[in-house]
Amino acid sequence: MKTAFDLLKNITSYNRDIQRIIAYIKNTPYENVIFSPEKIELSDDEVHSFYEFLSRYKKHEPISKIIGQKKFWTHTFFVDSNVLDPRPETELIIEEVIAQFNNINESFNFLDIGTGSGCILLSILSELKKSNGIGIDISKSAIDVAEKNKDKLKIENATFLNISWNEIFSFLERKGINIDVIVSNPPYIRTADIDFLDENVKNFDPHIALDGGEDGLSAYKEICYVAKNILRKNQKRTEEKYIFLEVGYDQAEYVKKILEENEFFNIAFSKDLSGINRVVIARII
Repeated sequence: MKTAFDLLKNITSYNRDIQRIIAYIKNTPYENVIFSPEKIELSDDEVHSFYEFLSRYKKHEPISKIIGQKKFWTHTFFVDSNVLDPRPETELIIEEVIAQFNNINESFNFLDIGTGSGCILLSILSELKKSNGIGIDISKSAIDVAEKNKDKLKIENATFLNISWNEIFSFLERKGINIDVIVSNPPYIRTADIDFLDENVKNFDPHIALDGGEDGLSAYKEICYVAKNILRKNQKRTEEKYIFLEVGYDQAEYVKKILEENEFFNIAFSKDLSGINRVVIARII
C-alpha cells in the first residue's frame, strides 16, 4: 500500500495532470490529491495503473485521452481517440449562442455539423432546454462517443446521426425538419501544418477532425453552401436564421468572404481570450 504522497515524491517534476491521474484512479476530488496526498492510499493494482498511465503521459498522450474525460462548459465529457479534445476557445460558440437566444421564450432547432464528442450541441441544449438539436458526423466512432455523452448528461432533446454534411439536406427534407441555427467547429488546420502541431494533438486527435485541406478552408466552403440551403428551406421562421463557426487564428476574414459569397450578412466576429477572432457569426433570410 502506498499513498499519493509516496508516488508524487518519487517524481522529480510533476504537474497537475499527474495529480489528476491519481484523482481519477481513486475516484476522489482532485483537490484531495493537492491538499492531502498523504491521506490517499493506493492498492498495488492502483499503483500499477498509475505507472501505466504515467508511461502514456510521458509519450505526450493528453491527460484527457488517458482518463477518458474532459471538462467543457459546465460538464465533464467522455472523450477518446476518435474525437477532438474539447477546447476552451470552443466555449465561445456556446457563449454567443446563449447571448443570442437565452432570453427568447421560443424553441429553436439546432444543427451541429461535425459534432465529434457532441460537446457543442449538448452544452447548448443543456442551457436552452426548450430547443432541440441534431449533431452529425461522418465518423461512426465519433457518433458513438456523442451518444455516450448524451446518455451520461441525460439530454433527451439531442439526436446524433452518422451522415456527412452533404447528406443532411435530403435527410431533413425527408423528415420535414426545419433548422433555425447551425453551429460548427470544422477541421481548419492546413494540411501542411499538421506535422508541426504539438505531439499531444497530431498524434492523439483524429486527423479527420483537424485537416482542413490545402488552405484550411475546405470545410467552410462546403458547410457554408450546405448551410445556406438548409436555413433557407426553413419557411416556418420568416426572420433571420444564424450560423456560428469556429475558425483558425488567421481565418476570420477568409470565412467572412465565403459566407458573403453564400449570401449571409451581418457578419460579426467574437474574440477569444488571446484577442483572436475565433467565432464568426452570420445571418441569412
